[in-house]
Amino acid sequence: MKNKIIAAFLVLLMAAPVFAETVGMVNYRQLVSNYSKAKTAMSELEDKTNELQRYLLDKEKEFKKIDSAVQKKNFEDQTARAFAQKQDALEKFRQKKESEIDAAINAAIKQVAIENKIDTVLDSRVVFFGGIDITDKVLKKLNFTSAAPQPAKK
Repeated sequence: MKNKIIAAFLVLLMAAPVFAETVGMVNYRQLVSNYSKAKTAMSELEDKTNELQRYLLDKEKEFKKIDSAVQKKNFEDQTARAFAQKQDALEKFRQKKESEIDAAINAAIKQVAIENKIDTVLDSRVVFFGGIDITDKVLKKLNFTSAAPQPAKK
């Protein structure tokens, strides 16, 4: 009986490499903070946020010049609607950029994983031991792809 258990264990041990997966990992935060398109998007988002703040400051100055209570109320209502529209546009812009960046990062991760015969890629925050760090390879692919000339649109 003991020999059968040992034999079964040895068979499993020999078959283990067949089922083994190569695990890769990436530092997603590092990818986002060093990806040139993500930096550009963050800068654009910051500019649009500052523009929205300037809009409010300008409207506040205009508001102070109004004497009539009725005109102030109308001005507040118009400004609130316009601000809500601008804020909504800013949020849509942020979501669009995040989606584009996330898609590009995921595509680069997938390409690097395929090129390096890696079966599974995890965020480095969930890997305590082992795995192959492909962060630098992914980052090179991302920044090379974004630096490459884009074909002209027809």
